[in-house]
Amino acid sequence: MVATYAALSVFLLVVGDHVPTSWMRASGAVLFAPFDRLVLTGDRLFAAWRENTDLHQRIAQLEWENQQLRIQGVENRQLREQLELPPWHGLPLHPVEVLALAGDPVPTSATLSAGQREGVHAGDALLTRDGLVGRVTESWPHLSRASLLTDPNQAIACEVESTGVNGILRVSLRPSPRLLLTAVPLADTIRIGQRVVTSDLSLRFPRAIPVGRVRHIAQEASGLMQEVEIEPAARLSRLRQAFTTPGPTPPDSTGLPRPHTEFEPRRVAPPPTAAPGAPHARGARGAHGARR
Repeated sequence: MVATYAALSVFLLVVGDHVPTSWMRASGAVLFAPFDRLVLTGDRLFAAWRENTDLHQRIAQLEWENQQLRIQGVENRQLREQLELPPWHGLPLHPVEVLALAGDPVPTSATLSAGQREGVHAGDALLTRDGLVGRVTESWPHLSRASLLTDPNQAIACEVESTGVNGILRVSLRPSPRLLLTAVPLADTIRIGQRVVTSDLSLRFPRAIPVGRVRHIAQEASGLMQEVEIEPAARLSRLRQAFTTPGPTPPDSTGLPRPHTEFEPRRVAPPPTAAPGAPHARGARGAHGARR
């Protein structure tokens, strides 16, 4: 048998280039096709069984987590009622399509496929299933424009979800584009990997929207504050579909005094004017008496 195989090998080495191999390949394909189908079917059955087992385990885990969330939701509602806090309502989401992105070297604005007639208004927050993307700044009848997180004019009040550390999210273009959580004192403890969400102090964005995770922590040049680099939750360069949701209700509409922050210019009230036909001296005495 060794001699036979050796002779066959020598024969194929000598005349192998001259032997037509197309019919051999066709014969081999026909001969081994049933075995290939059998192996492929078995592999698919094994993969389906393994995936089915994983899905059953995942469904059981999600059902348990859902039950825990329902219990915590009832407790949270009861606690808010006891503390006389307003109830928490979910965010109404309006789906939109991102038609175009603009900006260099990273996108800073987006054109959306919906406008005022579709319920999208200036001031609405723009987000995806992963987290916050930006804010609608202009709205037309059937189109709108949004500024993204990478817009240098954006400043968002955020907090670290697990510790409540507050800061202002801004973009820094030097030495490379990156998101920074600024105005964080050195005494506040922040760890890499912690999640950052929008804060209750924000006047423009609903609270608890995911923004990203802490990637790097350093000191500012002044040495008085921390400089926290944030990895955004949503990929801004791959935006295709998103959602808009109305921003928080301004305190002015509830009759309560509007809180002022250092990032918002103060409004100067105009001086009181005298009533038509009233003497000037009387108006002055009235104003002086009011001041007293």
